[in-house]
Amino acid sequence: MTTRNKSSDPVMNHDPLQEMESSAEPADDGEGLNATSPGVEATVPAAKENVVSLGESLTIQEVAGMRETLRQSLELGGTVTLNAGEVDQVDGAGIQLLCTFAKEAVNQHIEIKWGATTEKLQSAAELLGLAEVLKLSIKEAA
Repeated sequence: MTTRNKSSDPVMNHDPLQEMESSAEPADDGEGLNATSPGVEATVPAAKENVVSLGESLTIQEVAGMRETLRQSLELGGTVTLNAGEVDQVDGAGIQLLCTFAKEAVNQHIEIKWGATTEKLQSAAELLGLAEVLKLSIKEAA
């Protein structure tokens, strides 16, 4: 393991989540669905569901790639199921990414479900005081 000198340059010179926050567009509020012709019944398509596996590690090394994966899942709309059943390593950057994703999902009226979680992920969220934001609870650990 390499140790960094405190005077060395930072690993990243930008906030990897800033682009996700600024590129999110508000979701359509559905007003257009209410404009139907008399005698024509509006049909609502079934909600789409997509599953995102968070892998074994959710640390600063994986944040950029995972950010893109999560962004794409928001573009699909519907319900997003996060599968975190294999997460063995997580750090503050990983939790921050999940919080930003959760915020964007709320802004776009997209539901997030947890397919599976690990106690390590839940403990990290609890430690940072963000378990409620992520809707994670230690008693629900898989």
